[in-house]
Amino acid sequence: MIRINLLPVEYRRGNRISPKLLATAFGSALAVAASIGWFGIVYFGELGELERQDVAVTAELAQKKKKGEYYDKLEANRLDYSSRVQTIQDIGRSRRVWSKFVDELVDVVNNNGDAERHLAWFDAMTVRTDQRTRGTQITLPGLVQGNELSKIANLHRDIEAAPFAADIASKSPPAGKVESDKTRVPPESFRFQLQLNLKPMVEPASTTRRGK
Repeated sequence: MIRINLLPVEYRRGNRISPKLLATAFGSALAVAASIGWFGIVYFGELGELERQDVAVTAELAQKKKKGEYYDKLEANRLDYSSRVQTIQDIGRSRRVWSKFVDELVDVVNNNGDAERHLAWFDAMTVRTDQRTRGTQITLPGLVQGNELSKIANLHRDIEAAPFAADIASKSPPAGKVESDKTRVPPESFRFQLQLNLKPMVEPASTTRRGK
């Protein structure tokens, strides 16, 4: 049998939405909204924390970078200072203190006034430097009082025992010839020429390496 419902739509019970369905839908909407809200709070809260950490880490890295640059400058200054100190030391080793050498040579010649061992004096002192080897040659023409060759030998022995002897690479042998001068007492003396070849203060090989 066909039924025709002539009531308005709002009065038709068969077409009305169930209150339970509405409640369920509303509850579901609230749950979804709550979930979205909770997710937003957690997400944006963590995002904010991560952004704060990023800012802190970036600031710390910038600070460390400044310290690193400062350290690099200090290290560069240290190396430059070390190089300067080394250069000054090399210059110091390459320069001979001539006043000290002459004082020590005078002490040898004077021999504490022991004229019996030798009494010597020099006419001049010539100093030449070999540019190739950087060695120094000292020529000392002089005389030893008396006519005994042993006194020249004594002078050479005292030179070999002097503090500056470590700088001597080689020297002339004890030799000379007798001269006579009646104005002196005694009139005889041995004329000799003492030649000292000093070691270079800086080895040529070392100088070459530094030049490279």
